[in-house]
Amino acid sequence: MNANVDLERRLADYYATEAPQRAPDRVLASVLDTTESTRQRRTPIRVPWRFPTMNSYAKAAIVAVAVLAIGALSLAVLRPGTSPGIGGTPTVSPSVSPASSASPSASSATPPPLTRTFTSERYGFSILYPAGWVTRPATEPWTSGIPDFAKSDGDVIYHPTLQGNLWIMVASQPQGGKGADQWVDALLTELGSEDFCATPLEDIVIDGAQGRECASSGAAVSTGDRGYLILLYVSGDDPAVGVTYDRAWFEEVLATVQLRPEDAVDVTPSASP
Repeated sequence: MNANVDLERRLADYYATEAPQRAPDRVLASVLDTTESTRQRRTPIRVPWRFPTMNSYAKAAIVAVAVLAIGALSLAVLRPGTSPGIGGTPTVSPSVSPASSASPSASSATPPPLTRTFTSERYGFSILYPAGWVTRPATEPWTSGIPDFAKSDGDVIYHPTLQGNLWIMVASQPQGGKGADQWVDALLTELGSEDFCATPLEDIVIDGAQGRECASSGAAVSTGDRGYLILLYVSGDDPAVGVTYDRAWFEEVLATVQLRPEDAVDVTPSASP
């Protein structure tokens, strides 16, 4: 009996070593067909699966077939190139980091478009301004001095956040007996003394009327025996704001002005002696 066991082990080792790594397809198909077609029967009495006196060569052949079947199944499962999760190596796609959207600097920001219209019922004009800005109509006439954000004699359109640091103001008054050029020159001289217009003056046309413009922040024009002053104020606390709302932007605003002196309703200042 011991000799038979030793022979069986040697035969099994020999077949395991010399057997090909993959069994022929017909062998595997035959084993699977036999397995599927063999009916299993339940009995109340335990019956031996094989006879104790089974031939040693038959047992060795069964062991060899089993080894070949297991090897073939292992190769099928572990073969490279199969679908991920069944033995193949899944392809990992490199993660793509979303590109960070760099916010443009304030100095390179584009000014908002002029999409809103303000019409002055007191001074007789209309002007376009950016959406979101706040309008504050004048509550009293402009008779003397220079209008300012803190006063109520000019129509003010200002930035909702910067407020007193970024605003447009328009005020108007009758010329009071002065000629158009005289009124404009006198006003701009006064503006220069108030540091509103410290740069050289240039001629400008606003809604067909001849006027003068400060290269920095102001313009004056006269039409229909009435003078208009238009100011842009940008605080120097934030230089980037001044880069965005510069003279070019101010001239875009001036190009939208429409003068209607006949619609103005305010008191007429007395003529200067």
